[in-house]
Amino acid sequence: MSTHGYVLIVLRTLNNPIEKDYVLALRKKDYPIEFVTNDQDPLPILLSRPPIAACFEFDYPDLKGLTDLRQAKQRAASVPLLMITQAHSESLAVWAFRTRVWDYFVQPVDLARFIGVMESLHQLRSVNAGTQVRKQAAEVSNQIPPEARLPCPTSSHQRVQLDRAISYIEQHLHQKMAQAEVAEQCGITPFQLSRLFRKLTDNTFQGFLLERRIDEAKRLLANPRMSVTDVCFSVGFRDLSYFTRTFQKHAGQTPTLYRQSLTTREAFSTTGEAAKGPAKSCDALAPAAKPALGAGHGRGVAWSIKAST
Repeated sequence: MSTHGYVLIVLRTLNNPIEKDYVLALRKKDYPIEFVTNDQDPLPILLSRPPIAACFEFDYPDLKGLTDLRQAKQRAASVPLLMITQAHSESLAVWAFRTRVWDYFVQPVDLARFIGVMESLHQLRSVNAGTQVRKQAAEVSNQIPPEARLPCPTSSHQRVQLDRAISYIEQHLHQKMAQAEVAEQCGITPFQLSRLFRKLTDNTFQGFLLERRIDEAKRLLANPRMSVTDVCFSVGFRDLSYFTRTFQKHAGQTPTLYRQSLTTREAFSTTGEAAKGPAKSCDALAPAAKPALGAGHGRGVAWSIKAST
């Protein structure tokens, strides 16, 4: 079947379609372009009027969209397929190449490489008109990756899901918590939860959880009636030595020293207010003021030592 001199863009996007940079680049090179929208089947066009190439455009690939691509390759094997996606993972790329896509692009598209590939295909398809341009199908199991089985939510929905995840974390901070458990509460996969935290907090799920536990530990250490061991278990740690090492790594001090520093700062703040004047050394104070200052410091040290036991 002869090749027709145009490029087919198959839209499988969740958001409203807009002409991306790669489409504008094709127009600039005078390639005729036709579009297939989300509710249209590309197969009748691929079979009746095979294009130079068919570009399957995704923002967040889902099960239906990837199934359409695979069926297009199976039914119209002579047409080179290019996959263009916003969401990317290693498993998705592996799946795409096993499906025998001609090339794989992540948005924003490398326009120089994209146009180079299109020009090569145009020349190849023109020279070999009527012949099949295909890569041999790999004899391996090639299932759609799990992260594509649930559609990616819209941005507003993403914020709601993140808030739900954070709320669950706050309520169960004292318990052992797995990423899969939190993802299940949000109705998404662990991969999607990880992507959600990366996108909206610029942190991993585990990194966010650890930071929240350390922040809560700092708050609890300000309470002199809680021992360091009680603080450790209250924020989800199950081993005191591990808690101490982790806290020191993030706070720069052990929990005991951090508590003592809080006491010292509080005592300094109190004596500073009482002075109501320029800071003076202990030797510069009047003799009558020295005992009062010494007594105040003594109480602060004794309180912090008691609190750390």
